[in-house]
Amino acid sequence: MKPNRVAVIGGGIGGLTAAGVLARKGHAVTLFEATDSLGGKAQTVRADGLVFDTGPTVMTMPDTVRATFAAVGAEASMPRLERLALQTHYRWADGREFLCWEDVERASASAAAVHAADGQRLAAFFAEADTIYRAAGRPYLEAPYETMMGFMARAAKSGLGTLLTGLKLSTLDGLARRHFESAHLRQFVGRFATYAGASPYESSAAFAMIAHIERAFGVHHVIGGLGSLVDGLEAAARRNGVDVVLGQRARHEARGDGFVVGEREFDAVVVNADPLASQAREDEPLTMSGYVAMFDVPARLALPHHTILFSQDYRKEFDELSAGRLSEDLTVHVCHPAATDPTMAPPGRSGLYVMVNVPPMRVGDEGAWAGHARALETRLRAKLATLPGLSGVPLRLVAERTPVDLAKKGAPRGSIYGFLPHGRFGPFRRPAIRGRQRGVFFAGGGTHPGGGVPLVMLSGRFAAELTHAHLGGQA
Repeated sequence: MKPNRVAVIGGGIGGLTAAGVLARKGHAVTLFEATDSLGGKAQTVRADGLVFDTGPTVMTMPDTVRATFAAVGAEASMPRLERLALQTHYRWADGREFLCWEDVERASASAAAVHAADGQRLAAFFAEADTIYRAAGRPYLEAPYETMMGFMARAAKSGLGTLLTGLKLSTLDGLARRHFESAHLRQFVGRFATYAGASPYESSAAFAMIAHIERAFGVHHVIGGLGSLVDGLEAAARRNGVDVVLGQRARHEARGDGFVVGEREFDAVVVNADPLASQAREDEPLTMSGYVAMFDVPARLALPHHTILFSQDYRKEFDELSAGRLSEDLTVHVCHPAATDPTMAPPGRSGLYVMVNVPPMRVGDEGAWAGHARALETRLRAKLATLPGLSGVPLRLVAERTPVDLAKKGAPRGSIYGFLPHGRFGPFRRPAIRGRQRGVFFAGGGTHPGGGVPLVMLSGRFAAELTHAHLGGQA
């Protein structure tokens, strides 16, 4: 029997995953990528011996990553994941620090040093985060979200009490206020909304499940950088017979019972791109964007892998971002991968990935970003100088990424994840994997289940499953 032909448009992690799974199921898959490299936002910059990831730096859910490599027949080529005992070091301008260890007792002792009463409350917060994960997270992640009825049926398996807990969720900030007296620890909780490019004051407390996921499954670093994940998925796709076409911007057009992409005929299409425009929803609010600066430091720093330098007024920061303005006081994420992986920097040097959230671009605002970038770089240098070992140390800017660069990768107006999941049921309004056109499916951070490498891998696997079923479940 002649194999079904599937076009995958976009070679990010979601597209690579979908292509590899579909090819392994026996379909004839062609992957079209507009640029000259695969990986989408998960790119690697190499400069003078330094290695920088330009995409996500926090890796969770290692079993999902392993299952994805198994689904494409590449378990043996999966890069090694190194689990971080100290997940993140949080710092404030008033000198307070919170070391979020994976071990709850150590983390609680550190929280108590920030605010005595909150040390005892940290374990209770993690326990509720676990309940939220079981009530909302696990059923949301275990299958493609198609209808609320299907989700509720999966959620009900955890028991009625757990389901009711999920239905009563407040905002993430409301949850933080219920658990912690200190504004410092409330900021720690609020940060989990930013994993989805959202505000803790407008998004559901369901995002607290990320705290449980980090606690239960660990925070990891990919040895060699995220690029090694992309390389492994690409090698598996090619080994499974995927025809990879680089440097061709492709679109699909319906023709008869199938589609035409790049003058070739296909029976189904997987689109690894943001789906908002295809659903006529491009005018909806978008997630935050980001500015990233990558610095070469002429010293091997003693910094941990992840450091967060919090702003002094978190609500004001998000109010400014929501209004479309650069915040006056920035929360800064610093990733120092050489703390875990010496292959990321030569001896005696460090590479720092430094990111701040910024608003998505306004239409026609691309030209302003040259000036914005220089202003942000100056402010980042001042923030970094407050870290141990960096005062007076010359930092060389190696590369940077702005919303303009994200927009070139297909992100609407440079937003990191496209759809903004604000509101109690925000995550359920995320654009679906199954497109409006019969035979068209979506993969990537803009569709279910959301952003971040493991979730994007899940979207690719779900898109492949739905495509395979659409084609009759047989190649």
